[in-house]
Amino acid sequence: MSALRILPPNGLATLSALTALLSPLPPGPKGLFLIGNIFDVPRQSPWLTFREWGRKWGDITSITVFGQTMIILNSVKVAEDLLDLKGANFSVRPVIQMGGEMVGFRDTISLKQDGNPLRQERRLFHQLFGSNKAVERFIAKLLQFLLQNPGQLKTEQPRTTGAIVLRIAFGYEVKEGKDEFIEMFDTRNAIFSRSTHPTAFLVNLLPILRYWPEWLPGGGFRTLAKKWAKDLQVTLDAPLEYVKQEMAAGTAERSFTSTLLEERTGQDELITWAASAVQAGGSSTTATQLESFFLAMTLYPEVQAEAQEEIDRVVGNGRLPDISDRANMPYMTAFCRELLRWHTVVPTGIPHRTREDYIYERDGHPAYLIPKGALVFPNLWFALSLFRHMSHDPDVYPDPMTFNPNRFIETDTKKSEQDPARICFGYGRRVCPGKLLADASLFLVCSMVLSVFNIRKASKDGVDIEPVLGQTTGTVSQPLPFGCTLEARSEHAIALIQGSSGHGAESGLTG
Repeated sequence: MSALRILPPNGLATLSALTALLSPLPPGPKGLFLIGNIFDVPRQSPWLTFREWGRKWGDITSITVFGQTMIILNSVKVAEDLLDLKGANFSVRPVIQMGGEMVGFRDTISLKQDGNPLRQERRLFHQLFGSNKAVERFIAKLLQFLLQNPGQLKTEQPRTTGAIVLRIAFGYEVKEGKDEFIEMFDTRNAIFSRSTHPTAFLVNLLPILRYWPEWLPGGGFRTLAKKWAKDLQVTLDAPLEYVKQEMAAGTAERSFTSTLLEERTGQDELITWAASAVQAGGSSTTATQLESFFLAMTLYPEVQAEAQEEIDRVVGNGRLPDISDRANMPYMTAFCRELLRWHTVVPTGIPHRTREDYIYERDGHPAYLIPKGALVFPNLWFALSLFRHMSHDPDVYPDPMTFNPNRFIETDTKKSEQDPARICFGYGRRVCPGKLLADASLFLVCSMVLSVFNIRKASKDGVDIEPVLGQTTGTVSQPLPFGCTLEARSEHAIALIQGSSGHGAESGLTG
């Protein structure tokens, strides 16, 4: 049985120090004197490098860069031992110099340190969001966009997702054509993904570089950080001022921000960051998950057909699916689990940091030291997609690169494989606060889209264009650009889409 032993903070200090001295760090590539593993740190697709380390050294590995220890977790079991069972010691976020300190994302919910402000923000999410009917209504808008622009999915789908979230967060109605809020938040999401990835900038690994003069060679990152900081501040100030002006004029639509401004006078900073997190989660991670849905459907038409058969059988053709159908749709439930597994939106998670020294012990394995201040990366991509390569559990996800919902359907001859929702929303005290709503939203959007549309590969001169598989590097990782075409399944489907404007509730908030 696995066990995790904390080094005593008081009393047996000498014994504690001796234990730590005798316990090695987890294995990993050998570093150089003083600088450690600086040349081993992956800058592109780090989850692939972490996978190779896992294959070579096991499900917990480590490197050290200029004295900073980085622990890589390549299995669900180890991640749960550390980040769930001993979450109090692993719930701290690292100080990310480029994205957190220099650009200013330190106060966003995913990077905010433990404490009362973080607990307040998380309570706001649970208090104000939870209406599946509201999600159905906004997905109906997505269907209408897709019907009007079947060949522009790459531009319309992210725009529509952003429009939905801006309505929920700020009561803002997106304008036709170019919209300043859409462009502003697209920029914000790209900055977050690039600046907060721990291995993307050397200053994130060697914090003292933060003071490197901007005018010296190599100081260009400081110029970039200043620009990004200004861009971020605009995305914080402009929406709040918009809502305040609308409220003063008596024309404000009820939204996440307007509700909080009425209830929490004088707490503008808390409200601003909470609303920003709502926007970021919806228009960044959710939009990316939807992109992977459309990509999977272009590649696996047989899966699409099987999902549509279940939807037609359970729902019929007189209405769109809703959340009440989920209990009777095991294939679509499995479909959504496979979508979470197949494309990992945040492949290396957001790193945790240890409060105190820990000794990690498991039966049959040596004890490893996880030192105070170590950065801990759960390699979600490896754990979800390529877990089968780990010697201790070869049957978790057979044929992991194939999109196959049947892996989550239990039969007389096999059990369901491990539910990826168990880990893809994070661990312990830092689990995603929107987990339940995101899970329901994924089922709703996939089933509603497939009920009325057929999705196929884009073509040119009658020849299908094969998508290039892969994903971008960053905290939030998107599929590589691809194209696809949508066709309404029937005239009846078109009528359903056109009549869906009243589908669901009128508000995105619950009291």
